[in-house]
Amino acid sequence: MNKFGKAIVKLRVPILIISILLLIPAAIGFLKTRVNYDVLSYLPKDIETMKGQDILAVKLKKQMEQVDNVDSVIWYDSIMDIAIPDEILPKDIREAYRNDDCTMMAIIFKTTMSSDETMEVITQIRKLASKQCFISGMSAVVTDTKDLCDKEVPIYVTIAVILSLIVLSLTMDSFLVPIFFLLSIGMAIVYNLGTNVFKGEISYITQALTAVLQLGVTMDYSIFLWHSYQEEKKVNGKENKEAMADAIASTFSSVIGSSITTVAGFVALCFMTFTL
Repeated sequence: MNKFGKAIVKLRVPILIISILLLIPAAIGFLKTRVNYDVLSYLPKDIETMKGQDILAVKLKKQMEQVDNVDSVIWYDSIMDIAIPDEILPKDIREAYRNDDCTMMAIIFKTTMSSDETMEVITQIRKLASKQCFISGMSAVVTDTKDLCDKEVPIYVTIAVILSLIVLSLTMDSFLVPIFFLLSIGMAIVYNLGTNVFKGEISYITQALTAVLQLGVTMDYSIFLWHSYQEEKKVNGKENKEAMADAIASTFSSVIGSSITTVAGFVALCFMTFTL
């Protein structure tokens, strides 16, 4: 391990340059990775919820085949001329779309309930309707979830970084070290999110939790290494490069042991039938 530590210290500049260059493809991969806001898509296909959804889809198939994104808007004028009073309709049908001074329209989409096209249609309909009506249903919920995540995730990631920076600054002997810790973990988060491009998409829950979770479970490794480095310098009187090489060698087993248990915990989740 001592040779490994010396090699890392010797090649520190090329390693830093390569790490920075890798941020470019990782950032591109992150931007090209679609975020899936449909939690139901991660459920196994043989449970009753998914079977019911398939049955409904079959019944609507013929209606959805001939129009682009919005298949149809079903309202009173879909079955009767609006010049004809709706009082002539049976009570159960009338109450199905009207309640006091409120009326209901049913919008059927050709695309899936959480596709990008459907969410864009929801956004456009809300702009048209303004505050005159409410849009409900799973597509509306998914769109609200997307808007909420896009708005709040950067906020609580920033809060997590600031709190971590405060704690580390108060407990360590340097104000610069925590900044470099957070920068290195930030790079690792970008790598993590960027490599998801090979999967095609990730869930919004994964995207929302990744940064804070990775910050929490990997910060320990940086602290282990820094304390070992300080010990090699102060206690054993070694120079910077030699102290870091020995610190890498001495903390390697601890970091590997800790990280493997973390990996094992997440691998266990891969056996869930809920494939999220």
